[in-house]
Amino acid sequence: MTKTVLYLLLLAGSWLAVPARAVELDIRLDRLAEAIGLLPEDDRGAVDEVIALIKRGENTDAYQRLTELNKTNPANSSLRVLTSYALLKLGNALGALEEADRAHDAPNGNSYKCLFYAKIAFLNGKSEACKRELSHVKKVGDMPKEVKALEKEMKGKS
Repeated sequence: MTKTVLYLLLLAGSWLAVPARAVELDIRLDRLAEAIGLLPEDDRGAVDEVIALIKRGENTDAYQRLTELNKTNPANSSLRVLTSYALLKLGNALGALEEADRAHDAPNGNSYKCLFYAKIAFLNGKSEACKRELSHVKKVGDMPKEVKALEKEMKGKS
């Protein structure tokens, strides 16, 4: 591979990356417990290990473990949220959006998957998707502070 081609690939990858300062997203593990509880016991143990990796900032290792867990549990919303989070921490905003979309489409979980998707959509400049998901969370009414905080952040960016 020539230096020019390698440079262009790196440049293209950086265009999709989210700057580290922009990744101010905390994850609500308590809101993921419901769908994690649907996993087989061995996989729940693996999720505990993944969470420990994420807390230590070892997001590449966490992502690799999550990729394997997603193969056997493709419709678990919490695994998809965790995968999205790991990708975001690695600077892959587009991949994070794709995983957040999979989490949103999963048949399990709660309104947090909509709030998480809204945040990732916002970070990717998808304001209509963000607004749509925020309206879902508002209807449920279980996270009013989080909704207001994201709405405030959206107003600050417009």
